[in-house]
Amino acid sequence: MDVNQLLDALGGTAAVAELFGIKQPSVSEWRKSGRIPDDKLIRLAPIAEARGIVSRKELFPNDWQAIWPELADMKASVAVGEGAHV
Repeated sequence: MDVNQLLDALGGTAAVAELFGIKQPSVSEWRKSGRIPDDKLIRLAPIAEARGIVSRKELFPNDWQAIWPELADMKASVAVGEGAHV
């Protein structure tokens, strides 16, 4: 998913600017550059995931565990729970 697709899926430039409390030209610059600053993308990722747009793991395939260690913990606890018998 590219920057434009993600921004559109989140409601467009105005909606994303409102999420951050910033002006629309800032988000338009992301579209022009084809890149959302990492600090903003980290904040957008859980929103996109909650809306079923894209997962945090897909947006940060190489370092999602460092950013959201709770996801790695959840994966480990699910694996442990699958083998448990009550």
